[in-house]
Amino acid sequence: MSVYTQITQQELADFMSRFDLPPATHFEGVEAGVENTTYFVTAGREWVLQIFEEQGFDEVPFFVELNKRLGDASVPVAIPVPDHEGQRLHTFKEKPAVLFPKLVGKAPMAPNHRQRAALGTALAQMHLACANMPEMQRDNHRWDSWWEGNEARVQPFLSTEGKSLLGTQIADTRAWLDSNPALPSGIIHGDLFRDNSLFDGDEIAGIIDFYNACTGYFVFDLAVTLNDWCSNPDGTLDMEAVSAMRGAYEAVRPLNEEEQSNWDRVIQTAALRFWMLRLVALARRAEGGPGAPPHVKDPGAFEQILKARRAGL
Repeated sequence: MSVYTQITQQELADFMSRFDLPPATHFEGVEAGVENTTYFVTAGREWVLQIFEEQGFDEVPFFVELNKRLGDASVPVAIPVPDHEGQRLHTFKEKPAVLFPKLVGKAPMAPNHRQRAALGTALAQMHLACANMPEMQRDNHRWDSWWEGNEARVQPFLSTEGKSLLGTQIADTRAWLDSNPALPSGIIHGDLFRDNSLFDGDEIAGIIDFYNACTGYFVFDLAVTLNDWCSNPDGTLDMEAVSAMRGAYEAVRPLNEEEQSNWDRVIQTAALRFWMLRLVALARRAEGGPGAPPHVKDPGAFEQILKARRAGL
């Protein structure tokens, strides 16, 4: 979330008039994240206005439909609000936009094991729901060809050791993918870090920010989540945290034999994916231009995580 598209009070009032809601009395931009413009809006209660900066009108309907279906399946998500005509996708300043109810709660940046377990349960419920939506498909644009294609681009931001580690992991992941692992797949969140969840105490209020959702391995989604929620500062896994989250996940959706036997490769690939994401963001910022991200998270954190996962830690 961030603010790329500036709006006025009148423009907001015109937009909000499409809904059966009280007039907006306050709005403020949210300065966080890197991809879309986000405003908190007060109109009787609090709402979230999301203006899409990277995805176009050909892509956004997928996210709107996904959130609605997950909400209908009792997965804790925010469902886009329909306007007077029942439309949930709108145009704001010639860009796609949606209005969500603002969920009560905040991101657990220092989660406890009860919160990890609650998230593991919700993620498993989401995967079960998505397994029943085979018609919902979206290509993963940040998969093998993406990190292979960006390897040379990020070399200036790596040490000699980092270059070697990146090249080795890309080759290892390529060999693993070429073995065609038969793992359960469907729509995954793809980015379920702590800041993409909201908690009210130890109860999960919602999973948010599905804009990296795509077709992928469910176990990869679990690995992405564990890498963020269960890592120590040195990159190693906190095994009590892993037990809380993975145990709660498997109580709802047990991993099958193939998922378990491929776990090491999966969690290493999850670390590679986000190390490369942050390196590419660093390269984009260095290259400049209107699409350069204003915020770049430390790539070194995922370099440490990958080293630990390759060491079995």
